[in-house]
Amino acid sequence: MHNDHEWLKQFTHDPKFIRQLDECVAFGGNVLLAAKNLKIDNSFLNKKIKHLRDIASVKTIHHQFAASEAADNGYSVKGTSKLYDNEGKVKVQWVKTDRDKEVQAQALKDFVEGLCADLKIATPVPATKHKHHTPDLLSAVFVGDAHIGMYSYGIETKHSDFDSDIATKQLREAIDYLIEKAEPSETGLLVNLGDFIHTNASNNMTAGGTPQDVDTRLSKVMHIAAVTLRYMTDRMLSKFAKVVMVVAKGNHDTDTSIAIQMAMKFYYDKEPRVTVLETNGFYHYIEYGQWLLGIHHGDKQKPEQLAGSMARDMSEAWGRTSHRLWCVGHYHKEQVKTLAGVKYKVFAALPPPDAWHASKGYNGDGEMEMITFRKSGGIYSSHTFCIDQPKHQPDITI
Repeated sequence: MHNDHEWLKQFTHDPKFIRQLDECVAFGGNVLLAAKNLKIDNSFLNKKIKHLRDIASVKTIHHQFAASEAADNGYSVKGTSKLYDNEGKVKVQWVKTDRDKEVQAQALKDFVEGLCADLKIATPVPATKHKHHTPDLLSAVFVGDAHIGMYSYGIETKHSDFDSDIATKQLREAIDYLIEKAEPSETGLLVNLGDFIHTNASNNMTAGGTPQDVDTRLSKVMHIAAVTLRYMTDRMLSKFAKVVMVVAKGNHDTDTSIAIQMAMKFYYDKEPRVTVLETNGFYHYIEYGQWLLGIHHGDKQKPEQLAGSMARDMSEAWGRTSHRLWCVGHYHKEQVKTLAGVKYKVFAALPPPDAWHASKGYNGDGEMEMITFRKSGGIYSSHTFCIDQPKHQPDITI
């Protein structure tokens, strides 16, 4: 046993726990005897003490917890694991580290600067193709969960193959089709509903730490994603007088989505016809005449909660508008609900399921939609691009 309980007291403000630690000190570090005397469960007290030691190992440098000395530059201490001998002395210590947030932020900034240097800056293009843009129409393209970087093997999933090349091919075909069908509206709105990129870091995990099937390295995925967004934006510039871009955070790309947003803002910095919104939160609102559009990935709140959030967050705009719509992704299949004063629409996604989602029976619609809104209220038109879904045959016919 080891007797560090007196030292541990500085890391808690709970008077009851401090008394329990005092009891451990009185019994020479014997938690079993202390717990018995306190008439509490021994395992419960041990768990509390272990948790406090983990906190202490991160917060300070101590002769038994010299953890911060073992953390390399750019890393912070996340926790420690130790092996004690029979006398309670530390024989071996493993230090678990995590990337320091400032270092992570700088790495992200460096990555974006490198990506932007490769993209260069767009040369402004005058809107000359259409002499007369309809001033009271807004054409919005909703990109739901593109998952660039995902790998899916069709034979395994019983759906289509999928990788980064297929993803960008589908997105280009979709935007070409939709722009061909679009009205020459005054304004085009490109809405990236999140999970445009399949992972959040080079460890091939989501923002929540879930491992993913990927087809290539993140740096290449980010480059493909940026070039694809640039292509989609340029196609919209060929039809509309101006373009506004919104990049929402997904549960897969919470941080990498910011990098893409920064890259697009840099690339179109000298193009007055393009506005890239700096949307660093999870909820975004656009007011257009009688329309109030809410944009969110769809993973943080239920539909009923989103309706209340819009009314609370945008109370003045709510009063000015008569048509309100929440635009979300995340679920890959179209859903439409009518709530109190708000419509809620899940926009479909183009990709097929990966192995895990296929094993659970999940699938997407394989669609991308454009809606043209009237400034006075109502919808002028809607167009949907659909990919050709493969017709799978039975494994065997007997």
